[in-house]
Amino acid sequence: MKKFLLLHLICIYGIFYGQTIPNNSFEEWYQHSAGHLDPVVWNTANPTTNVFPINKITTERTDDAYDGNYAAKLTSKTVLTFVAPGFITLGEFNINLFTQQTSITGGISFNLKPEKLKLYYKYTPAQGDFFRIGLWMLRNDGTQIPDTVATALFEGSEPKNSFTPLEIELIYRNEFTPEILNIIAVSSNPNTPVAGSVLIVDKIELDYPIFSELNIYDKTKFLIFPNPASDVIYLNDLLDFNSVNIIKIFDIQGKEIFKFDNHFENGIDISSLDKGNYIIKVYTSNIIHSQKFIKL
Repeated sequence: MKKFLLLHLICIYGIFYGQTIPNNSFEEWYQHSAGHLDPVVWNTANPTTNVFPINKITTERTDDAYDGNYAAKLTSKTVLTFVAPGFITLGEFNINLFTQQTSITGGISFNLKPEKLKLYYKYTPAQGDFFRIGLWMLRNDGTQIPDTVATALFEGSEPKNSFTPLEIELIYRNEFTPEILNIIAVSSNPNTPVAGSVLIVDKIELDYPIFSELNIYDKTKFLIFPNPASDVIYLNDLLDFNSVNIIKIFDIQGKEIFKFDNHFENGIDISSLDKGNYIIKVYTSNIIHSQKFIKL
């Protein structure tokens, strides 16, 4: 599908505290009025594509499962004059079949701060294609478009014939508590999907740090200074350096750029970074701090 607007995503529970992702192993399915099966809680394109004269089902129940009896099988198929990828989402899906414009909005209520999105998958790509899995946590800030609190995104093109574990680290963009969680898994490149790609997903979970009930963000102090900076940034000296386990720097899309595990007191050299926005995460013994900064 063209301009497949991917994501505001995902909900789930943690190891110790949290809300579980409903129907996260796809054991529960219901029969839609059009005759096909859809996974309970999750939305698909089936109600739109499984109508006369199209009659195409892009999300199916399969007994080829990693956990339990069933999993979700997503298949990209030709629908009229375009290709529709198979997908699942916790949000609301809308499509205009005349313009082929799609949108996915909303999600489910969620107010925790996990560290990773985890799942198991198989993938059989059509030539040149890739699948995408994403998570967005949002909050309503009084504007028309919800504020993004955290994201996680993965794209893969390598065939996987057996169930493969996948862990995607969440990137926090601010200190706010999320209100909305949505997940999307899609079998094809959303911009130029290719018929024949098949993605099977199962056991979708959220993972929390074992040393903390929640990812807690201390609003009483700045994490680093100066900000913006051109060469070196320093940790706030109110932080206990002995409690810092590791520091990671990510670009704004969530790709890990640097990882440091010692020598924080003398500053962190960022001179090799391109100009732009970045996110630094500091992992301590009982807290994960996160802050956006600007490289000049």
